[in-house]
Amino acid sequence: MKQIRAPRAMCALVLLVLCGAPLGAQAGEEIMVDGVLHVRNPPRPPEGVERWALEELWRVGDDGDELLLGLPTRVLTDAQGQVHILDAQLNVVHVFSPEGKLLRSLFREGEGPGEIQNPSDMVLFSDGSVGVLQEFPGKVIRVDHRGDPLPSIHPGGSPESGGWHLLMIGRARGEHLVMSGGTRRVGDDGQRVARDFLASFNLDGTERACFAELISGPRSGPPREREMLPVHVAAWDIAPDGRVIVAAEWDRYELNVYRPDGRLDRVLEREFEPWRRTEADRERMLSLFGVEPGQEPPISLEDHAPCISILQGGVQVSEAGEIYVLSARGNRNLPDGVLAMFDVFDAVGHFRRQVEVACEGDAGNDRLIIQPGGRRLIRVRRFVDALVTSLGPGGLPEGDGEDLPPAVICYRIRS
Repeated sequence: MKQIRAPRAMCALVLLVLCGAPLGAQAGEEIMVDGVLHVRNPPRPPEGVERWALEELWRVGDDGDELLLGLPTRVLTDAQGQVHILDAQLNVVHVFSPEGKLLRSLFREGEGPGEIQNPSDMVLFSDGSVGVLQEFPGKVIRVDHRGDPLPSIHPGGSPESGGWHLLMIGRARGEHLVMSGGTRRVGDDGQRVARDFLASFNLDGTERACFAELISGPRSGPPREREMLPVHVAAWDIAPDGRVIVAAEWDRYELNVYRPDGRLDRVLEREFEPWRRTEADRERMLSLFGVEPGQEPPISLEDHAPCISILQGGVQVSEAGEIYVLSARGNRNLPDGVLAMFDVFDAVGHFRRQVEVACEGDAGNDRLIIQPGGRRLIRVRRFVDALVTSLGPGGLPEGDGEDLPPAVICYRIRS
């Protein structure tokens, strides 16, 4: 009798199933809610925890370095691997080779063409040009790769169009330019109307699609923290296909995924227990608003931290479409030697694994930026201090112990 042999792939599949391996396991349950797909993920991923060990390649900003950094608030890498560092104190963008050699410096302080002041963020365009977001009055000041000025982008039209704009965070991917910020104007009734938005724009400043917004009028008493720092303004990124992934709620682990035209494509959820702030957490937040001990705070703090980080880049999307999320627990109560833990979702929104980043640093202050290609990572030392200082008065706050200067360190990932 002729023996029938099963294909090798089928045999491997049977062995994996018998051994309990989560081959192709769907971490989340997909259901439709009011015509929108929701991916409801469990608290733990089926593929477990992966640890990244880091090997330092180069750094800039330490005492004794030829180039000192003032307030590095944004670091981006272009298609050639060149690293761009926006210094919000010195009003300059330094460009480094993949090996850490300073190639050139773009922009300078001022109000003329190719000059910047009070910058809030930076974007790299597909044509090689560089744009710096000016917080107020909000506009994007652009130069080409040589530093020659290009026309600026004024969201909402020219400055004479009425009201005023401020810009906070920008991203550019392919033909997609997305920015968050706010508009303030006086309504027909004479009352001030505020709009905090996340939207895409054309290069002439016209708005293409709005992904999230919060409209508010006059307030009585101090505003709530979630009104002053809406999660949709700070925690978001653009996927390679132009979709925009946005943190949707302060006290729920929830991501809205929008198509480029602004339509809601799906909602990603994960079972998650919010982090209740300790007294040290509250003191840290009040210090970020410049409140001295004993002073009346100008803001009503929330009892819980936002489920997805809004200060340290809570949402990052890789070139492969994977979504890396830094939760409120992603930089607290971690194993020794681990600086941060990212939750990793696949491109369709299933919670696959977690990544522990083994690295020195200050978990509540430093920012980790996953580089294109997924084999390098950049740490911005004292990022939160630099960011808050750049947006408000006063010098860089004193830290605990030794006050290291801000620095940018590039690592190779060894998993």
